[in-house]
Amino acid sequence: MTPFSLLSRRRALVTAGVALLAAPFAVSGAQEGSLVQGTGKWQGNFTGRSGAQIRIEPTKKADESTVRLEIANGGVNVLIAWDIAEGVCGDNAPSIIPRAKFRQIQTGTDGSGNAKATIPRPSTSKRYYARMFSPGSSDADSGVTCVNLSETP
Repeated sequence: MTPFSLLSRRRALVTAGVALLAAPFAVSGAQEGSLVQGTGKWQGNFTGRSGAQIRIEPTKKADESTVRLEIANGGVNVLIAWDIAEGVCGDNAPSIIPRAKFRQIQTGTDGSGNAKATIPRPSTSKRYYARMFSPGSSDADSGVTCVNLSETP
């Protein structure tokens, strides 16, 4: 065996050993980063007779998201107000943006309606909930219904 082939084998073994040692750190670092970043997409389904669904998706701007609320059976020609707050249902927290920015929904003769709004991008380290309530109500938590939002994978 020549000295050159011995040296080549030694380098190959050292390179393989370094690669094996580094692999777990690379994988755990990638997992950690993905948990911190999140998807930026959130959703929730209102229970009860309203059959409403809310979705939040990031926009092209790094600090904004678009919220879409769709109601399937909200009653015939009913006006519904809605908003999003930080926390969980029952916290009675203030809206994350002024309530006037959440356009009220006028349902049609089939009870359906929809609306959208632009909000600051939700943080993965926080919790959020959405509320639907009567437009004349001063307290949103005394309104129609509430749903906790969850980030989707």
